[in-house]
Amino acid sequence: MYNLIKSIFKEAEFEMNERINFSAINFSFFTRTHNNKFDFYLVADFKEKEINFDSLNEQLDQCFESILEEMNVTGIDKNLSFLLLLETESINYSKERNRYIYNLEEDPYDYKKYVLTYSQNQVTALESYLKETTKASLTTILNNLLQDKTLFSSFKKKKEDSNITEDREILLYDLITKIFIKLPFLSVNLKQESLVSLKHEIDETLGQTQARIVNLILEQYSNDPELNIEGILNKIGAEYNE
Repeated sequence: MYNLIKSIFKEAEFEMNERINFSAINFSFFTRTHNNKFDFYLVADFKEKEINFDSLNEQLDQCFESILEEMNVTGIDKNLSFLLLLETESINYSKERNRYIYNLEEDPYDYKKYVLTYSQNQVTALESYLKETTKASLTTILNNLLQDKTLFSSFKKKKEDSNITEDREILLYDLITKIFIKLPFLSVNLKQESLVSLKHEIDETLGQTQARIVNLILEQYSNDPELNIEGILNKIGAEYNE
């Protein structure tokens, strides 16, 4: 997962700062200070079953101090974010995990914090998809997956029925949505789709006689919106029965 996130940061014009030596090997630091952008991300990668959440806060404090000492850039403390990549056994959330994520992300002190949970099955599914798809930037592919109606439909059904098997489509869409939520600098490029003419669909559904009647009614109403239904039917030669 870390390599995928690293590629996303690279495409977003972040640079990996290797000058800062953190005491914990699980941490990396990414900076973006050009083209009117001023962002800093501390990224950590842990497995849920191995992480010590109590000591994590201490490690974060140490990393934070190292960043401020090494960078010495005004305003960095207000533009620093922490991204925790947390490998889990399942995409389903336990109460304990929910509680920890909420406490960490809602903590108002120091800097913004984001927890991106993922399973190895999800990473495998995404890496497999990337090998199969046409060549494009990773961000573009993620955008396309986010707007894939088939993936969304499968994901929605899973949300409504937890007993549905976590197939590849569900694993993919769950991961993609979390990536966009937890990385605020990512933007969604909405696809432009031409709208089908509602009138054309109605005409195709109705028979020739029915379509002619509807068109006559619409024409009369367009000419005189004050006409009631009886007046419209009289105008087109139809009989009105209560």
